[in-house]
Amino acid sequence: MAPAAIAGTLVVALFLAFLVVMVLEAMGDKANEIDDTRAMSAAQTALTSVRRRLSGTLEDNAVWREAFIALQSQNRKEWMWTNWGSISADYQLYDGVAVTDPEGRLIASYFKGTEFDAVAAFGDTFVRQARAAAEPDKPPITNVFKIHESVAIVGSRALQPDRNMPPGGRYNVVTMFKLLTPAMVDSVASDYFLPDLHLAVTRPPGELSLPLTSIDGDTLAYLAWPGRNLGTRLYDEVRPALTGALVALGILLATAVFAGYAELQSLRRLALAADREATRDPLSGLLNRKGMIRALQAHLGNARESAGLTLHLIDLDGFKAVNDTWGHLVGDELIGAVAARLVTCHPRLEFAARFGGDEFALASRPGTDPAEVAEAVLLALKQPFHVAGHTTEVGASVGYATHAPEMDTFELIRRADMALYGAKEAGRGQCIAFTPEMDRDREVVAELEEQLRETLDRGELSVAFQPVVSSENGAVAGVEALARWSPPQGPVSPDVFIPLAEKSGLIFQLGQIVLERSISFAKARPGIDIAVNVSPTQLCSPDFADSVAATLAAEAFDPRRLILEVTEGVLFDSPLQARRAIDALRAMGIRFALDDFGTGYASIGTLNHFTFDRLKLDRSLVQGLDSERGRALLNATVSLAEALGIPVIVEGVETPEQAGHLRQLGCQFMQGYYFGKPMSAEDFDSLPGRMARAG
Repeated sequence: MAPAAIAGTLVVALFLAFLVVMVLEAMGDKANEIDDTRAMSAAQTALTSVRRRLSGTLEDNAVWREAFIALQSQNRKEWMWTNWGSISADYQLYDGVAVTDPEGRLIASYFKGTEFDAVAAFGDTFVRQARAAAEPDKPPITNVFKIHESVAIVGSRALQPDRNMPPGGRYNVVTMFKLLTPAMVDSVASDYFLPDLHLAVTRPPGELSLPLTSIDGDTLAYLAWPGRNLGTRLYDEVRPALTGALVALGILLATAVFAGYAELQSLRRLALAADREATRDPLSGLLNRKGMIRALQAHLGNARESAGLTLHLIDLDGFKAVNDTWGHLVGDELIGAVAARLVTCHPRLEFAARFGGDEFALASRPGTDPAEVAEAVLLALKQPFHVAGHTTEVGASVGYATHAPEMDTFELIRRADMALYGAKEAGRGQCIAFTPEMDRDREVVAELEEQLRETLDRGELSVAFQPVVSSENGAVAGVEALARWSPPQGPVSPDVFIPLAEKSGLIFQLGQIVLERSISFAKARPGIDIAVNVSPTQLCSPDFADSVAATLAAEAFDPRRLILEVTEGVLFDSPLQARRAIDALRAMGIRFALDDFGTGYASIGTLNHFTFDRLKLDRSLVQGLDSERGRALLNATVSLAEALGIPVIVEGVETPEQAGHLRQLGCQFMQGYYFGKPMSAEDFDSLPGRMARAG
């Protein structure tokens, strides 16, 4: 080849190589820019979400008639401590609270459960914000403040009895603040995909950052994180091949370009495969949780078009029974069959996902009736499934929430999840939409749970004792121990705090307190048995029997005087665990009573299988004595117990006529208000005289 041709070829090759280098560098820079923009947007969204969350909490506490009235009373500081100050010690929604008058003068303030001077901590800008928020028609004002060498989001709102206060007036102001702690920043980083997000006093060189500015526009700190430089990393990966192409020139350059192109295509295919694997559930073929979040973020990117999109969360009813009965392989096949029905249950679905376990998610397009979609889901899953040679039925509970322009992805998921929780609480086969009341109910339950926890920790739970009398002579034969909770705001029914204790895990602490006090009561009063109610959660705990045994040994109490009362529900829901615990405890000498018999489905076989020592007839059977049918039913129930050789205790005896009829039937024991209401140990000691007259 002529030198000119060689030179020309070399020039062309070098020019092409130069262009390739420039293009790759530009692509890398653009990729870096796009990823940095995404990260900055995520950081802005995260900060907005934190401020909005604090504003929501502030709105709930500032528009509160009880608080408005309490702040006018002489005991306002005591009320503030009980309802705000003490809670701030360990509360997720805020770390501190302050109340100022309309002119910004501090009434009281608390930080992490202790009293402190908010004005001294935050400075004059705190007073300015509080004064600006004193008008009732103003929304919550939130700003960034410095406190204790840290940074906090501080929100202020006028304290008012309701949302319809006329403008023009000025009110006391509630201010709440939340510290941007490392743990909180880590949580935000996880939620918004910002690895290594941290709080910095000055702008870190070489990192992306979002300034946190004060009410005066001064920068107090930065949310900073390292850029991922995806484009630069990709360029670094292909640079060796590019260098080889420059050295080889000519054909080597063409070969290198071809090899680079083939490599890029291979990387693309691998990336697509990896992305699909990371965002798809292999069992159902639907999107997984990560894929669902990405899909929601993509759809919610355009607020105008996405307003009205509804997220439905679905929890299968009865799936665990399929796994337990036929094994996980059948369960896995059932998951696939459920997924196939869900994607075709309604024509206006945007996407479907398996949220995890036996939970699924559907997104319906804007303009679709969400209740109609929910009903379609329930109808589709009601039909029997034929899997692996088995026919089974599963139902579902559905909770859904509809997107609004101001709502982000995670808030939409949270609301749908709360609605699903409400649907499961309402019973199987329910579909429920999210309502703002659910947030308020959750806060009430959380506050009640915290109060119960504090009551148990302080040992302030009380135990009442109701006598059980012998039908033969009216003498007290035993007592039933009953937990009672009377916080300052008034007594709470056991129907409320016992389920709350079970859900929160406090039932074990509560049950231990009742057991110890019951044993102490019975030890001081020889000759009577003590009956203690046991929740299904306690009975099914693997270490329950050992715990009871340890308590009896520590108190040196005769196990034969202890009767544990259980309801029949646990015998059906967890029969193996119940049998294990009952057998272990009965071997110690402890007796068992089946409580509330006559209200459920316990059969003769169940009574024989578990061999109860007492049968407690529900009060509804006594109340039916006024009718011939009711008397016949009670007679038949007592006859059944006699045939099985199980002594009967009848609850709810309130009149002498009822007591007389029960004696004629041959009931061995009676319990009810006629003989005595649940009472303190001191009141119980004066009871035998009254029993003799009642008999």
